[in-house]
Amino acid sequence: MTSANLKEYLLHYIQFPQVLIMLVLAIVVIGLSLLVIVIASQAMAKRYNPETRGFFIRDEITSLSERFYELTFSNTAILLFVSAYFMIDYFGIGASYREVWNKYNGVILLVFILTSILLTSLMDNLIIPLKNMRKGEQAAMRLMGMLYMLVVFAYIKYIYNDNNYDSIIIYFLTLVIGRFVYFDASLESFSSAMVETFKNLPLLLLSLVNTALMALYGFTSGYLIRSNGVVMNLFIAHLFLLLVIFLIHHTRILDRYGFRQARRSEVLSARRREEENFRPIDPEPVRPRLNRNFDNSLRQ
Repeated sequence: MTSANLKEYLLHYIQFPQVLIMLVLAIVVIGLSLLVIVIASQAMAKRYNPETRGFFIRDEITSLSERFYELTFSNTAILLFVSAYFMIDYFGIGASYREVWNKYNGVILLVFILTSILLTSLMDNLIIPLKNMRKGEQAAMRLMGMLYMLVVFAYIKYIYNDNNYDSIIIYFLTLVIGRFVYFDASLESFSSAMVETFKNLPLLLLSLVNTALMALYGFTSGYLIRSNGVVMNLFIAHLFLLLVIFLIHHTRILDRYGFRQARRSEVLSARRREEENFRPIDPEPVRPRLNRNFDNSLRQ
């Protein structure tokens, strides 16, 4: 692959109106995903009384949305480095580095995967800070990112009949198994990992649907190109998703909705306390006024 071909690809990905349509599609996809999160939070909040329901909705929306963002970050970072791994072969490297590449490409792939974790940490701490994520939740969502990639690779292998990703599938499968089973693993830790995994499966499904919708339009419209790698083009589609998440996060749309729900419950709680603390004061009894003429007649 020559530099001229590379320039043609870059120009292709920034041409209008396709790039604008992809951005609008990303806004719709992320908007629908967050709407699902809001509806799910409201449904789960029905078991609480109205005075605490709003606080639960606010906290649950924050928790689910940040876990969803974390999963998207993890997916994008992994797609970036996996696509970079294949682009080195696709665009070619110098002959002097070819022998080193052929000998250590497995190690390089592992380094790329580990670097993707560092990039994810950079995104969720500096670029789009997720301040309410617990460490356990971060680990669970990064494991979801590994499972996400396994699903993507399985789709590429069996739908596109592409065996180029078989070696990477083994790497990711090993990492996922290692997350559940390791040399000093206990039954309790294994059970905890499984619970966290099943608890976050709906978010994994939501993320896969997002990718599928972006890929469906991108590949059918010709904006995304299979010839230079499916994974690389999925990464490009994810860049649009990241841009929309960045805008939504910094405009605090979800935060405003959550705080409005919490404020409503706060008002209801304050009103109830006022009703409980209010005690009507009994009026001072009115002493009857005596008839002076009647009183004088008694005295006589």
